Amino acid sequence: MPGTMPRAIFINLDRAAERRRFMEEQGARLGIAMTRFAAVRAEDIPVEQARALNHRWERPLTGAELGCYLSHLAIWREAAAGDGPVLVLEDDVMLSKRLPSVLPRLVALPEVEFLNFESYERKRFVAHPPRPISDGLAVVRVYRDKSGSGAYLLWPAGARRLIERADARGAAPVDAFLHGARALVSWQTEPAQAMQLHLLEARGVMVPIPATSSIQEPRSRLPLRAGNFRFHARRLATQLRLGGEHLMRLFGRRYRIVDIVEGDFDHSRS
Repeated sequence: MPGTMPRAIFINLDRAAERRRFMEEQGARLGIAMTRFAAVRAEDIPVEQARALNHRWERPLTGAELGCYLSHLAIWREAAAGDGPVLVLEDDVMLSKRLPSVLPRLVALPEVEFLNFESYERKRFVAHPPRPISDGLAVVRVYRDKSGSGAYLLWPAGARRLIERADARGAAPVDAFLHGARALVSWQTEPAQAMQLHLLEARGVMVPIPATSSIQEPRSRLPLRAGNFRFHARRLATQLRLGGEHLMRLFGRRYRIVDIVEGDFDHSRS
């Protein structure tokens, strides 16, 4: 049975006024009430906190990545204390026109801890076949993903798993942290119900605001030297685990890109 609409929170830097207007207007157009969360600024993170968090992933994080991680973590703590799922959004994501009609059904899904709405147009390891929901929408169990943290439903049980992982492992880029949490019961909407603006723009879809972000800035490869050995060792361990996921394709799992319907994101035709 359909549930109620979840609380929706979008993460937005104080200086990103244009993105705030974009998200607020999008929420009003879709009938989704959104609460703004003031994103953690890189310059406000104490040096001691950054040093304590930023040594457990495959490379050191940029200040922008660390601020993004801490912003999501704060919302996870809120979600863990609640009694229902929270819709977590970044301020550069376009939501599908069909999302308001299907969102109550998604909230009511049983045995789900994390439901990813977006496609980053990269392959992921999923179950087969997908589970139909309604109106041409399905959900599919995800065993391993790689990218995307722009739009997801997070249940309290899932939030608690993520917090435990954060306490034990320190920081990582948010998408890598989310999709590397193997204990998290993760699912994906299909077709995707959200896409980041820069991906839509690359497809030739008109987007209402500039799509660039400091998170997406290219980074140079981490040099091979003794001080970076621990980072390179972690990256190698990740690649070995992915090799194990590929072996599971022999037992029915699929490695594919989630379907996208471009028309779902063309709000000029609403």
